[in-house]
Amino acid sequence: MAKPAAPLTVADRMHSVRALVCDVDGVLTDGSLNYLGPDEIKSFSVLDGFAITLAKQAGWKVALLTARGGPAVERRASELGVELISGERSKGTAFTAICGRWNVPLNEAAYIGDDWLDLPALALAGLAATVPNAAAAVRQRAHWLSTVPGGSGAVRELVEAILRVQGRLDEMLQPYLRGTAG
Repeated sequence: MAKPAAPLTVADRMHSVRALVCDVDGVLTDGSLNYLGPDEIKSFSVLDGFAITLAKQAGWKVALLTARGGPAVERRASELGVELISGERSKGTAFTAICGRWNVPLNEAAYIGDDWLDLPALALAGLAATVPNAAAAVRQRAHWLSTVPGGSGAVRELVEAILRVQGRLDEMLQPYLRGTAG
């Protein structure tokens, strides 16, 4: 009788990543909602923005997937040049559709989320990632947990960890060390 395959390690999962889908509130932001009159104010970490830029430079597909949306999220997605799916509460279905459009198998996509709405996408992702301020049910089911909370560079930490496992982090760093990054 054949021996069952060993479960994938986090490094195995990271090695396969070529797409990243990020929740917004609680991951790219600290989860706070600030209202000023009819407008909503959101704060995004520049560290996470740069991580998304690095992921794109590495050839990954990147999207933001959020149940809330709004002008601030639309602006941030536009600035980063990434796909935005907003107002979507069925995140597992949306995650599957995104990966299908990109022709990326689910096991080659990472998803980072922080709350119960993210659980279906996390269950489908090859690499399920979360933040320490995530709901307990999410932390228990994630393959990888950042050391910093959402809105404080968690996506940066994730992208660098994946690039390190893939052996690409030093390659990506070289233009910055030479002063030739643009």
